[in-house]
Order: sequence, then C-alpha cells, then structure tokens
Amino acid sequence: MQGTRLSLLGIAAVGGAGLVAGVLLARCWPGPGPTYVAATGNERPAAAIPTSFADVVRQAAPGIVSVRARLQPGADATLAPGLAAGRPVYAPEPDVRNGSGFVVHARGLVVTSRHVVMSSIGIEVVVPQHGPVPAELVGEDPATDLALLRLVDAPGPLTPLPIGDSGDLHAGDWIIAVGNPFGFAQTVTAGVVSFVGRHLLHSDLGVTNDFLQFSAPVNPGSSGGPVLDLAGRVVGVTTQAAIEAQGISFAVPSATLKWALEAMERQPDGRVRRGYLGIEFASRAGTDETGAPCEGAVIVRVAAGEPADRAGLRRGDIVLRVDGERVADAQVLHANIVRRDPGTRIALALLRDGEIQDSIEAVLGEVGGPKTAERSH
Repeated sequence: MQGTRLSLLGIAAVGGAGLVAGVLLARCWPGPGPTYVAATGNERPAAAIPTSFADVVRQAAPGIVSVRARLQPGADATLAPGLAAGRPVYAPEPDVRNGSGFVVHARGLVVTSRHVVMSSIGIEVVVPQHGPVPAELVGEDPATDLALLRLVDAPGPLTPLPIGDSGDLHAGDWIIAVGNPFGFAQTVTAGVVSFVGRHLLHSDLGVTNDFLQFSAPVNPGSSGGPVLDLAGRVVGVTTQAAIEAQGISFAVPSATLKWALEAMERQPDGRVRRGYLGIEFASRAGTDETGAPCEGAVIVRVAAGEPADRAGLRRGDIVLRVDGERVADAQVLHANIVRRDPGTRIALALLRDGEIQDSIEAVLGEVGGPKTAERSH
C-alpha cells in the first residue's frame, strides 16, 4: 500500500530463492498523475441507500452475546458512567468488566476481545434466550486483541454467525456494529467502512496490524462485538475507538480472525505466536518503466540487537522476496512475517545500493517475547 509505513517489530520466516537476472531492477521513478478525470456520462449509478438494517440485525441477534469478566477486587473494570440529567445512565458492577462477543460454533465457542477477559478470575457469557453461562478462555491472540471462549455446559445448539471475507470490503461500504456498550445489550449502530487496512501500533507489543476503520459509533462494552456486512456476515470484530473522537472506530478484519482461529487450534495452549523481525518499513513510492507500482518494501528502521539487526539488514534495504515469494508492497511483507512461527529461518532477497543481495538469512523472534514490550518506534 503506497505511502503506508509499517512497524513490524514482529516478523516471519524466510527460505532461499534466487532472482531471475534483471527482474525487479527496472528503474523506478515518481510517475506524473492526471490533473483531472473527465466524466463520460457512463459512470455507474450509486447504489441505493438501505432503508433499514432490521432484517440483518434480526437474523444475527441470536448469535450475539454479552461478556462479563469478573476481576480481582479493586481492579480497573470500566470507565466512568455517562450522565443524563445528572443521573447515571449506567452503573457498572464493582470488579466486573463488560464486553461483547458472538458465537462461532454451535457447541459453544464465542469470539470476543482479549482485553475484555484479560486478568479475569471468572468469565460469564450472556446468551440470548438462555441467560448467563460460565465460560473459559481457550485461545488468544495478543497481537490482534482476539480471544476465544468456550461455554461450560452450553445450553443446546447455539446460532453461529457466518464469517465473511473482509477482502471484499471497500471504503464507503455499509456496515453494522452490534454490541453491549455500557451494558446496554444488543445495541445496534451503523456506518460505512472508512478505511481498509489501517495499521495501528499495539501499545504493548511494539508491532502493528492492519485494522478495518469504520464510522459506526462504539463505546466501552462494544469491544468484541461483530461488525456485519449487509448480508449478515461478520467482516470484523470491534476492538477500539479513537479517544476523544467521533466516528473513528476500528475492528479486526475477518481475514485476520479466520487465520487467528486456525492458529489457536494448532497450538496446545491456544495462544497465537507470531514471528518478529524488528524492522519498520514502507511500500516503495513511484512507478517503473511500464507504469506499474514499484515492488518491494523499504526498511526505514532496524531495531538494535533484534533478529533483523543480527542478520545484517540495514536501513534503506529494499526487501524484494521472502523465501522466493515476491514482495509487492509493505502489506505483503507484513503478512509474510507475522504469520510465520517464531524460530523460523527465512531467506530474504534485497536490493542494496543498486545490487541484489539474494541470500540473507534471518531467524524470527516472537511478538510479545522477551524485550518486545520495551521496544519503541
């Protein structure tokens, strides 16, 4: 994604692969852009604005739950309640953190945000038409703030929500967010996709991941709730909102959710472990001689003492391939790193000072492993 700078203080493995002589050596330069685009009269008409989202909400409602995490006495559970005419509109229970979630398996598997249940001493899921049910944490992905819960003695077959493809979303598409803000269960808000692939820094791990930015309002307690498309499919999981902003909300895209759930299943303890390289990088600017975007990702910082530094990577290196696979842009490099297992040995092909370096090897560390929390950008 041109112009996007990524912090990948978490990155993956590489194997070896050579480059065909001359490939990717085409000269790249900033291409001139048109001054305007003339209308032809054949533009596609705008899609009709939905008159109601009621059918989508009605279909999804049985699979959307509230999550209540019991904390140690005195722990920070919620933000201060809102006020209406001088009276609290929401009085949180002491030592209880409220959140949202949704069913992904009929036998009682529920997705929520990890920060909702983190450090809890007990978890309860409120299932529509069944009430509160005890639950346990069975999987987590710290890098994306996802958690997987299993209901203890699930009350019969539940209604799982279908997971859609966030890769089909575009800025301007309608979405619907459902959750439990301030304890008000089954609250529905709607908006549009504001940006696809927004990279945000994880406050604790020193890595970024891409998020779906949307305009539907969310509040404390909304975390973990589903973001739905107009077909009722989950295309994201609400995770956070910009502080002191309106209509700037973020969700983990469903493509990341699906990958994380599969990774949780592979690990005996259900914890997702991601590769870490210790670099920040960005897509290359400009176009080549054919007018196509320049391929590769430019390294803009190498963290001292981390895997990339030990492998000899330098600021200004352009990563062209990972284990023989082309790196089209920073987005591709990001996925190629964090979706590999820590300890994986990877082979990188670089463009350095105008020359190809095609056999640089690095061994990935782990996102959230030793020292990761101390790293800065």
